[in-house]
Amino acid sequence: MYRFSSVTRLRALSLALLIPVAACNKKDASDGAYTDPGASQPGPAATMPVTTALRVNDIEIGKGLNTDMTLKDQTDDFKVRDTVYAVVETEGASTGAKLDAKWTFQSGQTVSESSQTISPTGGETRHEFHLQKASAWPKGDYKVEIMLDGTSAGTKEFSIK
Repeated sequence: MYRFSSVTRLRALSLALLIPVAACNKKDASDGAYTDPGASQPGPAATMPVTTALRVNDIEIGKGLNTDMTLKDQTDDFKVRDTVYAVVETEGASTGAKLDAKWTFQSGQTVSESSQTISPTGGETRHEFHLQKASAWPKGDYKVEIMLDGTSAGTKEFSIK
């Protein structure tokens, strides 16, 4: 019977490990380069953080505000002493975007303007504007226009009765 020496066993084992490694180094048909399967490859795009452009999803108006920045009573009819809340829902991420609210009365007379610099980090985020006055508001039709970085993102009309 034939006995394998330890050197022969080592050579056989090395050859057995070397053949699969050599077989995996396939030639890329496009440029003739060899690809090492053990080499570090860039990860899939899904592992990279995805930033979406900031946009306004929704504008709602109403009376009262909850702690999670949602409206207590969504409506477009107000009394002369009510505070009017506008909740602006944005989606996406930005560093230093500007939201503006312009409140107008009847034929476009500006009642109030305010702005906020926002830096949402992604997903949906709510922002609040409000209109209030110590004395009674004149009865009539009003409108709030929301601007995102100087571009109109939408309007909401409401009445004070």
